Amino acid sequence: MSQSNSPRNKSLFARAIGVLADPGPTFEDIVNSPDFVIPVLFILLAGVLGLVPVLHTLETMPELIPSGTPMPAKSVTVGITLFSSIISQLIWWPVRALIFGGIGAFLGSKVDFRKSLAISGYLNVTLVISGIITAIVIATTGHAVVLGLGMTLSPEQLATPWGVVLSNVNVFSLMYIALSSVALHKLWDVKISKAASITIIMWILVIALSAGGAYLGSKLTGITGLQIETGLN
Repeated sequence: MSQSNSPRNKSLFARAIGVLADPGPTFEDIVNSPDFVIPVLFILLAGVLGLVPVLHTLETMPELIPSGTPMPAKSVTVGITLFSSIISQLIWWPVRALIFGGIGAFLGSKVDFRKSLAISGYLNVTLVISGIITAIVIATTGHAVVLGLGMTLSPEQLATPWGVVLSNVNVFSLMYIALSSVALHKLWDVKISKAASITIIMWILVIALSAGGAYLGSKLTGITGLQIETGLN
């Protein structure tokens, strides 16, 4: 890329709003002058908002599990959930940046890691929006709703590979694909059609890995259940 670091044209607040309201110029400004303040705030906000469905589940847990089942203290569950959510996103943030940089290098773009890291972090805005919508739905309806093609599936069906695929086809995924296409178009300095195609391929691969994990999980659960049943007999 021929772009080099230059002073920001947008304030940090304008960037946080602009990635949704005006993504093209905003991502271009981020590439020209990367920052990491808003990406960290996005991760922290997503972690806090992610506690809403967890707290809702804890309140309804007595109706979902057999009586007498030992449960950790509510504060412990909340703390572990918040910590693991933030840590996982902090790990995924630079990993995704390395993937962006590697693909950019393959395409012939000289991608600075700081720029790739900033772009990767700003794309977490979709996690924040998803958390806000989920919190609003729970507050207004009193129920945790799966937003997407998997909304009609039962919790057991959602845990299947097909359920994982359907639940990942939602408005937030489409939003991520759109924003990532624009962001990578600016980062790699390639046609937006090429950036969109690569984004969709990466999205499909992630869903395939998630579905594969669900399949392996179901198989392991089935094996464990069979071993317990055999042992009891």
